[in-house]
Amino acid sequence: MNLVIEILTGTLFHIQVSEKTTVADLKREISKQEKLPENRLILMLDIGGDSIMLNGDEVPLTEYGVKDGSHFYLFFKLPNSNKNDGENRNGGGGGNIGVVNPETPVSQGDSVTTIV
Repeated sequence: MNLVIEILTGTLFHIQVSEKTTVADLKREISKQEKLPENRLILMLDIGGDSIMLNGDEVPLTEYGVKDGSHFYLFFKLPNSNKNDGENRNGGGGGNIGVVNPETPVSQGDSVTTIV
């Protein structure tokens, strides 16, 4: 299957995968091809104007309805800035998820990879 991936900047690229590919496999391939940190990738699948977040890394893409030509939006998890706090504002140890524009650093000292 040939998949279309779009980043917030509007940049499009294509990834070729098999029908047995999982969400984790797709993230790994995107990370390898585009030199992005795999552990910060968030994928949303565009289904006729609606979007669904692909949360299950071990779930095959076909279970989400992915087919040849499917369009994905690629977002990035915010870097963990609470390394010494032990807990975050959400309470507990879960990671913060946010939408990051790759052209704008999110806070002091943070940098975000931009694909040119």
